[in-house]
Amino acid sequence: MEPESLIGAPLGDSRSIVADDGRRYAFADHNCFACGADNPIGMRLHIEIGDGTARAVWHAGHDYVGWSDKLHGGIIATLLDEVMAWAPSSYDSWAVTAEMTIRYRSPATPGEELTATGRVEKRRRRIFEVVGEVRGSGGRLIAEGRGRYLGASPTAKADLKERYGMTPGVAGE
Repeated sequence: MEPESLIGAPLGDSRSIVADDGRRYAFADHNCFACGADNPIGMRLHIEIGDGTARAVWHAGHDYVGWSDKLHGGIIATLLDEVMAWAPSSYDSWAVTAEMTIRYRSPATPGEELTATGRVEKRRRRIFEVVGEVRGSGGRLIAEGRGRYLGASPTAKADLKERYGMTPGVAGE
């Protein structure tokens, strides 16, 4: 389900949409389970990019249940990891997870609106220290995490930008 703010929003390229209110969302025309548009069983997250931050609002279906009508912990981890990995993108970085820890605080249920946020706390060269959290209904803390994310090398970054048709001034650049 697309956020209401994206309806009629102008397309920047295959990787981003800028909403009428100026918020930038990252999209992926590939098979990534979390943010890929081409994965028929994926989460298809819409990632809102900010200054050293990333955010996603998502409603999990019953296909993501683990035990006893609760969302699977791995799905919560994926949601958290995705926003934490996208948080460095405003620093011209494509980052991948090097290490991540999660503390689960309360269960999430299918159909519940989940809001995941990630924020860069510290940056050293290509290493980003990022914190994040997933909140459910009423702001209830579902999970919190912390991790180190490795930014792509200049060569790999150039290859990724070409692969996804990035243009100057677009989210993720």
